[in-house]
Amino acid sequence: MDITTTTRDEGVYILRTIGTLQWPEGDQTWRAPGVRLDLMDGPDLLARCKLEVAARDAETRSEAVITGIEPWVKTLRCLDVVRDLRQQLEAVTSLMAGIHEEGPLLAAERADEMVSLSGPDEVEAARASGEHEPLGLPLGALVSARLRTQISRGLRLSLAYAPSPAETPIHPAWERPSLWAGKPGESLVQDVARELLAAWSDVRDARDPLITWAVRDAGVERTTVQQITSVARTTINRLLPS
Repeated sequence: MDITTTTRDEGVYILRTIGTLQWPEGDQTWRAPGVRLDLMDGPDLLARCKLEVAARDAETRSEAVITGIEPWVKTLRCLDVVRDLRQQLEAVTSLMAGIHEEGPLLAAERADEMVSLSGPDEVEAARASGEHEPLGLPLGALVSARLRTQISRGLRLSLAYAPSPAETPIHPAWERPSLWAGKPGESLVQDVARELLAAWSDVRDARDPLITWAVRDAGVERTTVQQITSVARTTINRLLPS
């Protein structure tokens, strides 16, 4: 992975800064020589790592940390997209709640805001639904369904791209970007672990419909399904009674 000292418009790279850094300590901060590594996706910050280390050892020390995070880049990029989608979903949910609670004039304003979060096809489908309620409600339902599908897809991709955590651990000093300047971010290890568990849960929930489809529609033999998935034959038979 490229290491630089200036931001770029595109590509994944490390922005490395060597010098005196500061860390929070209660209500105060302490300063020490160190190196800051910003994992960047173009101008966007994916993760940050700050290490206390003498300037003469900064490059050598940071090389190992950079090597360790590189296999996780695809997963982190997927999770960054998922976070953006979740923010959009929260905005849509808030707008729909406002439409329910506010008068007709404000409901129309909320509907206009909803349109800005929608695609042309969704707006057309909402108008064609013929429901006698503010456009924002049927439109919000369509947008919410699309965003949930995209979030699910993003989580599954993040899990598919993830390396083995046991073989490629994330250095504990890596953090998610903070929403507030000057404050530490959340532990990247904990954040990724929670997201991958959510992704695994999503994939697990798809197991039964997938097995049913494979046998009934795709014509895969039950014995083959058992060999591929290690799912017990009794479970497969329960899902697909003769």
